[in-house]
Amino acid sequence: MASTRVLVTDDEREILVSCRKILERAGYEVSTAADGGEALKLLKANRYDLFFVDLMMPGRSGMEIVSLARALDPAMMIIMFTAYATLDTAVEAIKRGAFDYLAKPFTAEQLKLAAARALNHQKLQQENLSLREQLATNLGFDKIIGTSEAMQKLFAMLQKVMRSDANILVLGETGTGKELVARTIHAHSFRQDKPFVAVDCAALPEHLLESELFGHEKGAFTGANQMTRGLLEMAHSGTLFLDEIGELTPLLQSKLLRTLQERELRRLGSEKTTAVDLRVIAATSRDVRAEIRDKHFREDLYYRLNVITVQLPPLRERRADIALLANHFLRAFSRQYGRLPATLSPPVVEFFLSYGWPGNVRELQNVIQHAVLLGEGDSVELADLPDYLSCEIKPALSFQSLRETQSEAVEKTFLIELLKRHHGNVSDAAVEAQMTRKMIYRLAKKFALDVEQFRQT
Repeated sequence: MASTRVLVTDDEREILVSCRKILERAGYEVSTAADGGEALKLLKANRYDLFFVDLMMPGRSGMEIVSLARALDPAMMIIMFTAYATLDTAVEAIKRGAFDYLAKPFTAEQLKLAAARALNHQKLQQENLSLREQLATNLGFDKIIGTSEAMQKLFAMLQKVMRSDANILVLGETGTGKELVARTIHAHSFRQDKPFVAVDCAALPEHLLESELFGHEKGAFTGANQMTRGLLEMAHSGTLFLDEIGELTPLLQSKLLRTLQERELRRLGSEKTTAVDLRVIAATSRDVRAEIRDKHFREDLYYRLNVITVQLPPLRERRADIALLANHFLRAFSRQYGRLPATLSPPVVEFFLSYGWPGNVRELQNVIQHAVLLGEGDSVELADLPDYLSCEIKPALSFQSLRETQSEAVEKTFLIELLKRHHGNVSDAAVEAQMTRKMIYRLAKKFALDVEQFRQT
């Protein structure tokens, strides 16, 4: 336990002193911070196993600090102190990444118990993560990064399908990593030693794509000076990856269906057929069923391709992976361009967590690459991000501040009216508000209100 490091953040000095004594006697190595800014500096400079943070502090609120701390270190356990122990507070804190909350005032035993529970949970998490990472590496999933629940479901699905020989349809928005998933499946299939041929169906016009897919004989068209094997033939005995399958024209859909059904193809300009044995992994960002309803995609081809469906989650549905991915790309591009490893500044982390990422993982990768190439400091700042994000940054960062400002205004108004009604009698005010006297004094201190002035009204 001696190596277990704990950070306690609270704007009340007596709480910091008390927590340090209690936790150090329990065998922990304890650091303290008097506000959120100081806490963030310590979190960036050091690794902590457990982080206690107060909900209400000057400057950055505890809720905001929880979000940033979780992004800086996904493995750290976070417990929130709060004198306003409501269900909404607890739910919001846990949504932000806190493990639990501890209502003020608390006893030494409650503090030690909360720390022990959190660290025991962390130990179990680390053991499970180690097993998952070992499994992912053994199965070749180590290039697909993510520890979120959505990604664990994807890993479980891939484990089931990769050793089959069935055709697979990979669905997902642009930039979610469909080709990476296809290559992973191929690398662990029975065809792993055979060709993997990738075709971007959206990259070429119909007349060129037909020749690329099926090949052609010499003289089949102007410029066909020699016989050329098509990509379908080149993928014989291996895996053919058809990206953006929804872009195929009706003619090519028909020819592809016949090839899959008959396991043979005919080159352009040829009267002979050539046998092919291949597994097809198709991918699309389109709504294929809608395309079928609108008669833009053949239903029989859909069922031929869609023996198994793999759905990739968009990045906005796996926000727990954003910081993990961003730091991975940061290290990779720093190495590639010979730069010293940088860190993500708290404002950048906050923006990343709030941004919608329409381009998904590919967009995040491009944003980090841009920042590494153009950034000059030892951390990535908002100014280092691409210009097109500038219009997104202020709304994403100001909404939380606005909400907190409004919340504080409501609290202050409520306290003033409460003290007025009871002419500064804190005991009577506490009974009506179902609060402790200490909580009322703490709020009065927070809003710089003199209780004595209400006794004169």
